[in-house]
Amino acid sequence: MADSQLFRWTGVDKNGKRVSGEIKASDSKDAQSELRRRNVEVITLQLRAKTRFSKRPQKVKAQDILLFTRYLATMMAAGLPILQALEVIGRDQDNTSMRDFIVALKNNVSGGKTLGESFAEYPQFFTPLYISLIKIGEKSGMLGKILQELGDYIEKTENLKRKVKKAMIYPAAIVTVALIVSLILLLFVVPHFQDVFSSFGAKLPAFTRYVINFSNFLRAYWWLMVGGVVGGVMYNRHLHRTSQSYRDKKDELILRMMIIGPIIRKSIIARYTRTFAITLDAGMPLVEAMKAMSEVMGNAVYARAVMQICAEVVNGNQLYIAMGATKLFPNMAVQMISIGEASGTLSEMLNKVADYYEADVNNIVDNLSSLLEPLIMAVLGVIIGSFVVAMYLPIFKMGSLF
Repeated sequence: MADSQLFRWTGVDKNGKRVSGEIKASDSKDAQSELRRRNVEVITLQLRAKTRFSKRPQKVKAQDILLFTRYLATMMAAGLPILQALEVIGRDQDNTSMRDFIVALKNNVSGGKTLGESFAEYPQFFTPLYISLIKIGEKSGMLGKILQELGDYIEKTENLKRKVKKAMIYPAAIVTVALIVSLILLLFVVPHFQDVFSSFGAKLPAFTRYVINFSNFLRAYWWLMVGGVVGGVMYNRHLHRTSQSYRDKKDELILRMMIIGPIIRKSIIARYTRTFAITLDAGMPLVEAMKAMSEVMGNAVYARAVMQICAEVVNGNQLYIAMGATKLFPNMAVQMISIGEASGTLSEMLNKVADYYEADVNNIVDNLSSLLEPLIMAVLGVIIGSFVVAMYLPIFKMGSLF
């Protein structure tokens, strides 16, 4: 028996009345067939929730949206009508959630909605910037060109995100490995030495006593430490979800962190200039572009700066002056944008600034592993060496008595 899935649908019945409901079917095609048998013309069809016997819906990733954008741009450049292009793309999807989304998208467009309006119904897949650019492309007749530029933009921003995540993994790896090694030594190795030392009947060195006492504390109150970590993580999530000031302070702290801070800052500058360039090329109004850009900065400090720049430009100031006033952009970036404004090549200069900082982030991340490997070895050496000294120091002192 085929696995069933629950779909939420809207449509028009045989009397021309707008209707909606839910239907169980093995896939979106079966759901549409069943609705047609009920004399319902489907407008939207979305996978709603999994039933008791259904498989877990596949997650739609940024890579899926990138491929969808690339395919749609290619097919429109080849002259295929939008509905036919969506039909072809939908058939080639391995991701069931993505396939169901494309079916619903096709139904929306065939029901009279524009592509931009249809995309707007899926904010979990598409950013406000993406939707705004699609709407501009439809109005200007440049949809194919904008889809191609969006594909390039998504690919570059996702590559940059991967690089930043890679950079953050190395410091986290150092801390994680150091903690694991320390816990193993304190919970399993030190107690064995403690049993040996208890038979000596002599006073142990202060450093050894400190390590043994700490080991005893961990073994006795490990549950308290685990509860503290879990509680801290949950409280952090709560504050992040409910407190704007907490999110702002955390974003400010991230920008000040060693190693990570400069990488994050440069990646944000690259994202800002790349996003600004694509909005200029598409002809998006400045205020609308700035609002959309503030939502994709990924950092509250720079999101506020973007809106500050927007207000300054609306009041008549030049872009490079407004950017310089925030004190968040390097002088090189500000000067290149100044040249772009003066020469009428702002979009080209913005792309060049983005290329420069993306390449800079790539170089930093590529070199980070070779730089941090000796640091990892040094940290582990200090930790393990400290435990070895603490455990063997009493033995050495006893040996000196003979």
